[in-house]
Amino acid sequence: MIRRRRTVRFETRSVTVVRAVTETIDLWCEVCRATVAMVTPESAAEMLTTTPRAIYRQVESGDLHFVEAGGGELLICSEALKARERRPELERRAKRPIGLTRS
Repeated sequence: MIRRRRTVRFETRSVTVVRAVTETIDLWCEVCRATVAMVTPESAAEMLTTTPRAIYRQVESGDLHFVEAGGGELLICSEALKARERRPELERRAKRPIGLTRS
């Protein structure tokens, strides 16, 4: 009788989920001239209900204050985000017609 040997091989993979810390970091903002809470671009995107790419565009255009941490991480000034949250409301008010004027 001939014996056959079967080899069964199992491969496993592990998945590590890394999530950004939702806590803020208090750092000096040169534009605000104060120590303010700083958040990651991902957290900033959640706060403004937008995408992280839109946050990066606002940083590049100078609309948001930021600092670069020691490891090169970008941190966004929460005070600039608060001002950004209020801005659409102010813009809507400014666009509201006041009345017709005749000359």
